[in-house]
Amino acid sequence: MTRITSTSETVLDSAESVTREMEVSQSTETGNRPGHRSRLGDWVQTWSVWGGCYSVLALILLITLAYLFLLRLVMIISYGDLAKLTVQQAAQLFLTGLQFDLLVALCFITPQLTHLTFLPGKRLITKTSRLLLDLTWFVAFVFLPFLVIAEYVFFEEFQSRLNYLAFEYIVYPREVCCNIWESYPILELLVLVSAMGTGLFVLLRKRFHAQIESPLPFRRRIGLFAAVLAGIMVLWSVTSAESRQISRDRVVNECSWNGLYSFVYYAWTCRFDYNKNYLTLENREVDQRLRQQVIGPSDKLVENSKNPVDRWVTSGKPRQDYNVVLILEESLGSDFVGQLGDQRGLTPHFDALCSQGLLFDNVYATGNRTARALEAVLTSMPPIPTESILKRDHSDRVYTLAHVLAERGYERLFMTGGRGLFDGVRSFMQANGFNHFIEQSDIHDPLFANAWGVSDEDLFRKALGELDQLHQTGRPFFATLLTVSNHRPYTYPQGRIPETEQTRQNAVKYADWALGYFFREAQKLPFYKNTIFVVMGDHGARVSGSQLFPMSSYRIPLLLIQPGEQKQNQRCSTLGCSLDLAPTIMGRLGGDYRSVFYGYDILKTNRKQGRAIMQHNHDVALLNSEDQMLVLGFGNSAHEFQLDRNSHQLLQQDQPDREMMHNVIALFQSTYELYYSDRWFPDFRQNPGSP
Repeated sequence: MTRITSTSETVLDSAESVTREMEVSQSTETGNRPGHRSRLGDWVQTWSVWGGCYSVLALILLITLAYLFLLRLVMIISYGDLAKLTVQQAAQLFLTGLQFDLLVALCFITPQLTHLTFLPGKRLITKTSRLLLDLTWFVAFVFLPFLVIAEYVFFEEFQSRLNYLAFEYIVYPREVCCNIWESYPILELLVLVSAMGTGLFVLLRKRFHAQIESPLPFRRRIGLFAAVLAGIMVLWSVTSAESRQISRDRVVNECSWNGLYSFVYYAWTCRFDYNKNYLTLENREVDQRLRQQVIGPSDKLVENSKNPVDRWVTSGKPRQDYNVVLILEESLGSDFVGQLGDQRGLTPHFDALCSQGLLFDNVYATGNRTARALEAVLTSMPPIPTESILKRDHSDRVYTLAHVLAERGYERLFMTGGRGLFDGVRSFMQANGFNHFIEQSDIHDPLFANAWGVSDEDLFRKALGELDQLHQTGRPFFATLLTVSNHRPYTYPQGRIPETEQTRQNAVKYADWALGYFFREAQKLPFYKNTIFVVMGDHGARVSGSQLFPMSSYRIPLLLIQPGEQKQNQRCSTLGCSLDLAPTIMGRLGGDYRSVFYGYDILKTNRKQGRAIMQHNHDVALLNSEDQMLVLGFGNSAHEFQLDRNSHQLLQQDQPDREMMHNVIALFQSTYELYYSDRWFPDFRQNPGSP
């Protein structure tokens, strides 16, 4: 917070400097040179007389621009790669930023501009009007430092301006406010914000009231009002989200635009018509390409189904009704895992479990939110840009792995350490195949809880009892366990690991300890020997790096432990993603099943055919086994990159491969259309039985 404090002091100093210059310009003496005024002082005096009350707005505009400029400067110094930032890029960064900031600042002062323009002079200086102006100025001066601090904190976590995540988090004030309270020195920050806002207000209030008493002809007021509106219109017409794309460095591009602009932009475009904003194909070609990519050689299409990939999948193995326990570990990226190359010793229990199972070491998450992981692993549906289907309005009948296993007589349990309300988890799971749901409120007397829910060991302790009870029913079960401990504020029960400091690394170590606890206790229970266990990261720890698509943040571990001694201490390096989990599990259970899934059974997929499907903000992408990556973007754009596996850098190619581009278009276009036409479900009116 040292940078933020120094930024705030700089803004206050700037305001005091401007005020002193205005005072000097109105004095008969200037410093040590009586009878002389500086040119700046003459200009300020002339504007103060000519602009009258509008000089107040001019100063607020300058203060706003100063705050936003300093915020941008601190962010690019803190998170940008200055060694690679050229002088030309730096100039373009701040010029583009000024364009965004000026548009936002003009909109920021428009309400008071309207007040000063259309309220008659005598009413403008009434007690009520003065109180309203005082309130407006005070709120503005407090809001500006609050915005700067909030943006800096958001950028520190996500390396992004305020995006749709900030918009979504407003819906869940309990988790977000408690998380912020537990993660940052809130009292100190509130004191700082209040001091900065109050200081500016006290410093400028008297002068502002003096300025609004200056009479101004109505024609001039209308002219200035019209000029500001014209400026907003001009800036609006030449400014768009694409204006920030000034380089191939994602951090530079994020720093170049404005947080308030990005917040409104993402809120406005959170749910849009995909077919109007992304490249599309004719429906016949979409269906043809989709079937070529999804239908396996032994699959049998269901004739006359409304879903083009509705099919019976034949595993080629006898059916075995093993229990299935899926553990989704919060924010467990591959870069934490010792078996995947990390040397910090953060995951000794996970690493030990790898000797008992099969480790997939080339798997990518479909997104960087937990809701994206749940969507992918349960529905095997490619991600629609921006918001997960868990919170969209056509999600009351979506085909999931729970539906498939329900047809085989399984009990289906979903457990989360947090609240079921968050991200629409409860409503989605209960509507789509799960007949048991347990959340934070069902876990009584937890050992530890924070903003996001109960500790992982509390969740696992409750799960052990629930799984044992399901086993006693005599029916197989499918359970999904969603952990929450590895998340800011990184708090956890004491005494489990030697470390006590609240850091990401220590939260990973605690989550790993809790995972080890679960398996130690589960091995003592009778259901263990007949259960497939899957341990998987829901997404990486955070979005980081300068790449337009941050690949290093998407790599996740996937561990499969099967009953008996099947595939112990082995690895699979076929490229895959979260979408592939459901088909891979069904491949281990054997038999035939009805499917509309887009994912592959990774263990039956030729290594040359592996691929990973991903989403980042408004971009969707496919990475193939030759490290070619095709990205579809908002505004009908398509770009191809070559991925360097060692550095995770993306090298942009001159032109996207046409065949690959059309295949990717077919995947995402069909996903959107099938979801919004309520066709992400087998048509059981056609061929309801097995083939």
